[in-house]
Amino acid sequence: MKKKKPPYGISNYESLITDNYYFVDKTKYIEILEEVPEKSIFFLRPRKFGKSLFVSMLQYYYGVEYKNKFDSLFGEFYIGKNPTEKANKYYVVSFDFSGILTETPETTFESFNEKVIIGINYFNNTHNLFNQEIIENIVKHRSASDIMNNFIMYFAGVKPGEKLFVLIDEYDHFTNELISFRLTEFQDIVSRNGYVRKFYEAIKVGVGKGIIDRFFATGVTPVTLDSLTSGFNIAKDFTLDRRFNEMQGFTPDEVKSILEYYEIEKSDEVLSDLERL
Repeated sequence: MKKKKPPYGISNYESLITDNYYFVDKTKYIEILEEVPEKSIFFLRPRKFGKSLFVSMLQYYYGVEYKNKFDSLFGEFYIGKNPTEKANKYYVVSFDFSGILTETPETTFESFNEKVIIGINYFNNTHNLFNQEIIENIVKHRSASDIMNNFIMYFAGVKPGEKLFVLIDEYDHFTNELISFRLTEFQDIVSRNGYVRKFYEAIKVGVGKGIIDRFFATGVTPVTLDSLTSGFNIAKDFTLDRRFNEMQGFTPDEVKSILEYYEIEKSDEVLSDLERL
C-alpha cells in the first residue's frame, strides 16, 4: 500500500485529507472543546504547531456547506466515529490576520480592514446570502467594527435563527510586530478606543444578541489578548489548560508513530535527539 505523503506547510484540512497526506488525529479535541462551558475561546501556541490547520479543521467540521463531505473528511478519525450534535450546523466566518502591512499607522489600519473584508467576501462567495448592493453596504464603512456590525446585522436578517461561528487565525501576527517597533501605536489600536479592540467589541455584541454562538482564535502570545480583555471579556484563554496541552503539536508517542510509519532507521535515537532539542 502506498504510504501517505508527509505534510509540510499544508494548512487546508480538506487538501490534507483528500490528497493523501499523513494526519495525526486531533479531532477528539473538537468534542472536548464543546464540553467546556465557555463558547469564546483563545488558544495560543508557538509557530509551526499546526494552528492554521486546526482552524481549517474546525471550519470543515462545523460549516453547513461541508455536510455532504463529512464522511469523506472525518469518517476514519475519532470525531467521524463520534460526531457531536453541532457538526455542520454553523455558518462559519473566518478571518486570517497574518500578512497585515505595518509600515505606517495608515497601512496597518487599511490592511486590517481589508482582512476583515476578505473574510466577509469569502463567506458570501461560499453562501451567496447577500446581493451586491448589500455587500457594498457592509464593506463601505471605514472601520472594521462597523463592517463587522453590519455583517452581523444583515446575516441575522437573511438567516433568522441561524448561528455564526467566528474563527480567527493569527490574531496577533501584526500586533506582535508593532510591539517590537511602535509600542505606542500598538497601545492605541488594541486598548482604549482603538479599532482592533472595537472589532472584537462588535463580535461581543453579536454574541450578546445570540447571533454569534461560538468563537475560536489562535495566535502566538497573550500580550494582545491581555490588552483586549476589558473590551472582549467574554473569551477564555485555554492555552495553559492541561486538558488541551496536546491539542496542537506532537507528543513523543505521536512522533514515534510517525517515525515508525515512515520506517526511519534508528527511530529511537532520532526521538532522543528531538527530545534534547
